[in-house]
Amino acid sequence: MKTSSENDDDEGVRPLYRTGFGDIGVVIIAAFCTVALILMMVLPSPIAKYQKEKAQEGEKARQETIQKAVSTGEVSVGIAPTKH
Repeated sequence: MKTSSENDDDEGVRPLYRTGFGDIGVVIIAAFCTVALILMMVLPSPIAKYQKEKAQEGEKARQETIQKAVSTGEVSVGIAPTKH
């Protein structure tokens, strides 16, 4: 007759809490997926960061072009009189 410790080895379960290694693996994978989902919801998207930086660079380049044109006198900033 087998003792309980021999049965544990034959069944492939851990003596502590009688959980199998596959059960622990499923719990670990579920925990990883949960953490990944929470991080995706909380952290900003890398694509959004890239688009924001690109828009800022475009605006900066546009402002520099306008300042260069105004400083050389090519363009005047003012309100032109209207013709009625």
